[in-house]
Formats: sequence, C-alpha cells, structure tokens
Amino acid sequence: MMRRGRALLLAAALAAGCWTSASGQPPGGPSNLPALSAADKAVIAKGEALFNEHCSGCHEPAIEGAPSQADLGNYNPQAIVDILRHGAMQPMAKDLSDTDIDAINRFLHAY
Repeated sequence: MMRRGRALLLAAALAAGCWTSASGQPPGGPSNLPALSAADKAVIAKGEALFNEHCSGCHEPAIEGAPSQADLGNYNPQAIVDILRHGAMQPMAKDLSDTDIDAINRFLHAY
C-alpha cells in the first residue's frame, strides 16, 4: 500500500507540474528549448503582423464560429494551410503567399 501511495503522490506532482530537475526546472521545460535564431524571430514577427492585418478581425477576439488565436495555435499546422488554401478561409487568404501562410503558422505555434 505504501508503494501505491508514493505512485499516486508522484502522479499528482507530475500532473501539477511540481516535479523539477536538479536545476529547479521542470524536465523538458523552458531551459531545454533551443533559443530562437534572429531569422526565426523575424519570421514570427512577420507572421504576427500578417495575422494582425488579415486575421485578427475575426480571430482576436474571436467572433461567433471563429476559433480564437490561442485555439488556432492548437491546430495542426497543415490543417491551417489546408483551411487557408482550400477551405472556408480561401477567399480571405487569396492574397497570402505560401511564405506568408508559413509565417502566420510559425507565429500561431510560437507560444
């Protein structure tokens, strides 16, 4: 029974995000993420500007039926491409290049 109690305590600590490494950081936490390069930051900034210009009117704050910016960040990146190129958002994305869509995707998934 003691072993089961420890296992439950460990599971609860992991679920609550309390487990830390020797450095005090959670395993796989921010200290293990690679730093963004200047090029990555530039693409993300371009994506943010494009999102603000073309998308934020309906997605931030989200209007009825449209997912919020935060929700879009949970979408599979290919799903966003498909929606913009072939789906419901195609008319609104007609002026966006593939590079623009990639930048928007990188912005949505950066945070």
